[in-house]
Amino acid sequence: MSVVATRPLGKLERLAYERQARDLERWPARSQEECEPDGYWWDEEAADRVVTFIEGYCRHHKGEWAGEPFILEEWQREIVRTVFGWRRPDGTRRFRTAYVEVPRKNGKTELAAAVALYLLVADGERGAEIYSAATKKDQARIVHDAAVQMVRRSPELRRFVEVYRNNLSVPALNAKFVPLSSDSDTLDGLNPHAAILDELHAHKDRHVRDVLLTGMGARRQPLEWIITTAGVYDPTSIGWEQHEYARSVLEGVFE
Repeated sequence: MSVVATRPLGKLERLAYERQARDLERWPARSQEECEPDGYWWDEEAADRVVTFIEGYCRHHKGEWAGEPFILEEWQREIVRTVFGWRRPDGTRRFRTAYVEVPRKNGKTELAAAVALYLLVADGERGAEIYSAATKKDQARIVHDAAVQMVRRSPELRRFVEVYRNNLSVPALNAKFVPLSSDSDTLDGLNPHAAILDELHAHKDRHVRDVLLTGMGARRQPLEWIITTAGVYDPTSIGWEQHEYARSVLEGVFE
């Protein structure tokens, strides 16, 4: 696998590409059998599978591209492949958190919705609970509503996914995708397979995130997918805390 950008990159994006390239050299195993007990391995098929799902079954629902297949841009493809391609020695995903910080109107909502649909129907997790979470229900519905529109425009997904108010349900897998916010009636009893945290910079505290992370403890390979707007500075917020953590990893301050 080559990791070569075809356009100019910002500093942090360049560091993300470089990290992936280093990891591919550092951990050369390409199968679970080849993986060292304390290492990771690269699963090309798993990386490609998510891209194939999104581009094959998800469609745009706004603007001039409405109804057209969702063909990932280069940066979107690299994020998806990196998150889903790396595996631990036991075969589960290496990464449990993906932090996606990009400017407004660059497709982070649509990407999050498509990833959520993959996790709902194609990740091999029966009884999957997927949540799009935000501080307010209206914000939490944005990613969920994008996923609803993708289902409605996909003949293949409509065969498996039933659309209800505030719920995408897959009866064959006993799986669901619902919006969730800090002002929901209850945050108790959650068992998330995945959580899409929308606009993390707007979260005033850690409550919603901590509840979701705690609930993920019973899942074998849960995934937290964080999306937020680039350029927002608030040193007191959980969003900035996560920004600084991700920057420190990319800059090699710590692993």
